[in-house]
Amino acid sequence: MRLIAIAETAAVTGELSAMAAGIDFDTVSRDLDRALRAASTDPEIAVTAACAVVESVCRSILVELDIEFPTKQDISGLYRAVRDPLGLDPTKEGVAPEIVNDVKAVLSGLVTSVQGIGSLRTHVGGAHGKERGFRRIDPRIAKLAIHSASAIALFVIETWQLRYPGRKLPLSDVSAGTR
Repeated sequence: MRLIAIAETAAVTGELSAMAAGIDFDTVSRDLDRALRAASTDPEIAVTAACAVVESVCRSILVELDIEFPTKQDISGLYRAVRDPLGLDPTKEGVAPEIVNDVKAVLSGLVTSVQGIGSLRTHVGGAHGKERGFRRIDPRIAKLAIHSASAIALFVIETWQLRYPGRKLPLSDVSAGTR
């Protein structure tokens, strides 16, 4: 029943939810569910959870590849840390020469989205507490962050599966401050 409700929200969140369940990716599933539940009632918390979706995917890839976490473990630092191991360079991944620049532009947009989601989390997210009456964004912006984070996470997971067929992303009990 929950997958249907998510799928009705947006195709990308439904697809990410199904993929996360299919690879038993508990952290992404929890973060995505938290984001979707909070989008209308607490958009600031939803933005924080959307950011955590991408961070969880990136952290799991770094754990699986036994790569040290970057010094700066925010969404941008974690995404940057997985780009090279995943080969997110269209000139190296067999993309037809006539569309290499187009794919580069889309990948550049992903970087911009990652940075924007991270900035929203910093400026309006719920992780740093909120003062009385705090409300800086509306559900529409929270949903934009959720859907953007879902698209990024889905692309990263699909790229992982393409680069490392048969390797599962681990369920890790590595705490946020270690690795």
